[in-house]
Amino acid sequence: MKQKLKQIWYDARHQPMLAMVTLVATTLSVFLIIVVIMTQQVKIVPFSPESCRDRLLVGEYMHVNGMGPESNTDMSSALSYHAATTLYNDLDGIEHVSITTSNSADINGTTGENITCNMKLVDSEFFNIFDFELIDGHFFTPEEASAGLSVVIITESKAREMFGTTDCVGSMLSINHDRFRVVGVVKDVSTLASTAYADIYTTLNKDTIKDYNGSLGVFGSLSVCLLMKEGVDQQYVRDQVKARYAILDTELAEKNFKTVYHGAPFDQKTIASGITGSNITPDPDADRNLRLILYTILLVVPAINLSAMLHSRLRRRISYIGVRRAYGCTRSRIILDIMLENFMVTLIGGLIGVILGIIFAYSYSGLYENMDNYGSNMTPAISAVLNWNTIAIAIGICFILNLISALVPAWQASRVSPVDAIRSK
Repeated sequence: MKQKLKQIWYDARHQPMLAMVTLVATTLSVFLIIVVIMTQQVKIVPFSPESCRDRLLVGEYMHVNGMGPESNTDMSSALSYHAATTLYNDLDGIEHVSITTSNSADINGTTGENITCNMKLVDSEFFNIFDFELIDGHFFTPEEASAGLSVVIITESKAREMFGTTDCVGSMLSINHDRFRVVGVVKDVSTLASTAYADIYTTLNKDTIKDYNGSLGVFGSLSVCLLMKEGVDQQYVRDQVKARYAILDTELAEKNFKTVYHGAPFDQKTIASGITGSNITPDPDADRNLRLILYTILLVVPAINLSAMLHSRLRRRISYIGVRRAYGCTRSRIILDIMLENFMVTLIGGLIGVILGIIFAYSYSGLYENMDNYGSNMTPAISAVLNWNTIAIAIGICFILNLISALVPAWQASRVSPVDAIRSK
């Protein structure tokens, strides 16, 4: 290993421009690839308050088609309370079920400032699924939620805007001109945690739930969050939900309608793909294949350029390679040594690229503006961009980049005749 490092340093000293271009090209290649990967990772890697993403399922749409005289009718929307409970309550393998809905709200506190923010109406089970960091107060109790008390949980930044402090538990907050009592303050939630995100959280109670039963008894504005038990297969849950669609079909048949099943509830990878919708059957494989094509292009194009630069570097070492061959060094050993040296250079450039990528992904919120998130807090949790998965991917990228760029030049160098190599200059 020491000899390899000496050889790399020798090449860098005698071919500084070529060495610098190689290092910069490798750094930029890994940087670009790692940034693209991180924009995908923040959508699926668990981080607070969505630390449960590997066990989280979401059901949020209903789609029906007409039958008979209504055969030309096609309708889709969010769920009614009846549809949500019929499809998702009391499923085997589910630990917690929460019914929620989101909308905007005008709020006003003691500062006198009136602002529009994002509000999520939730039940008490919502806080058993997502791990919000509580600063002060408490989460909704089942009694508070079911009684329909006018209570609210507010995020840290909104507490400061409304009250000038986070020490505001017990204070009154005006929401759409109604008075609510603050019972808890939580850490701000990144909009990248799209299922859990809101600025304020208030109760979805039995008195208001009737307002979420729309047309045909199945349409409303609700969605359902499901937390699976450890070890439960997602398809097992979906099979139960699909069977329950028959219950709604029986009810809708009297109105000449039938449901259309699209594979709900969806996991985080499907939600992150952006291909879900009220009348869409997601195809995660298609999204994955497009990303693989993109990654391939980002790897192959720079690898070709790096291969040409390595070939130029090896031409200066051809006599040295010839001497080694004359003393009995095998072709396979020549190939292995060249690839190992190149991998170390690639790893150095890759490490710099990863560091730059993490800094960029964590600090530049504009990177995520095309993700259809609302709000301004798009900074991901540091655990979403810096984790063992990211490090493993980075090392894998360096290995593949090295393999593509170095294999052909190393093979060509090993095939040179020792006599011709020693004579060459």
